[in-house]
Amino acid sequence: MSYFYLIEFVGGVNIYTMRAYLSDNIYVGYYSIPDTDWHLVSILSSTSLVQKGRSLVLQFIVLYIAFFLLAFVISIFLSRSISLRITALGEKMHSIHNDRPERFESVRPAQDEIGDLVETYNYMSDEINQLLDEQLENAEALKLKEFNALQSQINPHFLYNTLDMINWLAQIGKRKEVTQAVQALSRFYKLTLSRKDIRGSIAEELEHVSLYVQLQNMRYENRIDFVVDVPDTLADYEIPRLTLQPIVENCIQHGLMEKPEKSGTILITGWLEEEDLILLISDDGVGMSPEQIASILSGERKPTGGGSNIGIYNTHARLQLLYGERYGLSYESQEGQGTNTQIRLPALPH
Repeated sequence: MSYFYLIEFVGGVNIYTMRAYLSDNIYVGYYSIPDTDWHLVSILSSTSLVQKGRSLVLQFIVLYIAFFLLAFVISIFLSRSISLRITALGEKMHSIHNDRPERFESVRPAQDEIGDLVETYNYMSDEINQLLDEQLENAEALKLKEFNALQSQINPHFLYNTLDMINWLAQIGKRKEVTQAVQALSRFYKLTLSRKDIRGSIAEELEHVSLYVQLQNMRYENRIDFVVDVPDTLADYEIPRLTLQPIVENCIQHGLMEKPEKSGTILITGWLEEEDLILLISDDGVGMSPEQIASILSGERKPTGGGSNIGIYNTHARLQLLYGERYGLSYESQEGQGTNTQIRLPALPH
């Protein structure tokens, strides 16, 4: 191809133009090299360019899809990681309604917002558990103090009257009765004061209250019929100490001794009711009105005719403090016919 024909074929300088050549379309560019008589002609095949362009577009599409899939997988992984941790943390928080909070232990703590939230939750759960432990310790200390307070509230008139009765028996020469009274009184206060454990067994409590009634019968000339009908299978179940004595004292002072004949019967029975232990103390005393029952359980009723109704309130409050609101004392009574005092406890072995 001659130079002049090439110039005519290209058609201009520094411009790519499409020309037909050998049954193909080509792009031709013509450039002059400065300060020389040389010329640079660039020829590109149209078909090759189209194929290269399609290949480039296809590669771009493949890369785009690959990046999209990679981004999708990463987002799924991240969202799953976040959602799983949030769900697990939510379950831990929801469990607080039923139990103590538990620490959220992850395999590898993440340094992100969820990780900060987990760390804050763990700090909160540790603080709550520490407060709960302190509360339990304080509650146990309070229970022991209340028990000691109840011990100190054992009717001092009972001790005074018993000692006065022993003195009278000694003066009239009833040595055998004096010995029995001293032994019973000694055993009674040994069971009352010698142990620091605020819980005992049913058998020990029945012995304790039997000694109390024995001393009262010596004072009141055996006017109290005391019957215990508790199965031996219940003997080793747990009961807080000084539970029966205040109730029986109330039966005697506010029930039997307020009758004209100043005598009567006290019956103690017991049974298991599902997971609870029931003790029933019945007397045929003067009975109580609903208003008196409400006041005696609230500690508002003033004692009459001796005795101390505060012991009933303290016993009821102690049982609820130890075992929960559903436990404690309940009364059924009719004026002139007697009173039933029910003690509900959890059936726990001592």
